[in-house]
Amino acid sequence: MKLYDISLRRTSLSISDRLVAARRLDALGVAFVDGGRPARSFYHRAAIELRLRIATLIASGGAEDLTALLAAETPAVAVVVQGHGISVVREAVRQLVRAERRVVVEARDFFDGWLIDPEHALEVVLTAAEAGAETVLLHDTAGKLWPDQIGEIVASVAETGVPLGFGCHDDGGTAAKQLFAADAGAGLVQGSYAVVRGGLDRADSPSVHSAETGIAPVPCPRLEQTVSAQKAIGGVR
Repeated sequence: MKLYDISLRRTSLSISDRLVAARRLDALGVAFVDGGRPARSFYHRAAIELRLRIATLIASGGAEDLTALLAAETPAVAVVVQGHGISVVREAVRQLVRAERRVVVEARDFFDGWLIDPEHALEVVLTAAEAGAETVLLHDTAGKLWPDQIGEIVASVAETGVPLGFGCHDDGGTAAKQLFAADAGAGLVQGSYAVVRGGLDRADSPSVHSAETGIAPVPCPRLEQTVSAQKAIGGVR
């Protein structure tokens, strides 16, 4: 299982602190560090100053942001789709693949869509994969489902053979949902592993806490594999 960090999407860190945060997350062992929507100054400096050993810097935005996403010149791009038509998803992915970008499709409101029309939800996943996306990240945007329900749906979608990821908004059940999704077949788990309080304090490895999930701690080596790296992560002051 690989980790996809979105801490830098939400923060108001300076560009310098964002670059330091990316290095910290790289040391933690995440697969992707999402720099957020393409801002020319950040990605320009990242291209010059950022040398990541493990993580891949990824720019994210909607299908309407394709020009800016390409201009960011990151090796990978996350296309956030929400209520887009099948043809829009297909063309956006194809255009990025033609430009030799690795593509992750982040399907917002996927689980709500599944409950309404599972056939259409599956069509979005299959279309993105057939167009060249390396992973389709199923996003629990509304946060209405229980972790076991998340697991059941992810398992159903995983039967297609499409490489899947999982993401959700931070709430009391985030870690449990990540665990169930990973066990059901999500190979990429999205989350915020940098703790930000006005600045980047530290980068935390993911964990499953009984107080958070309401169940006894569940051993999960895939979620705990980066724990040893945590001690090496310093803070930005």
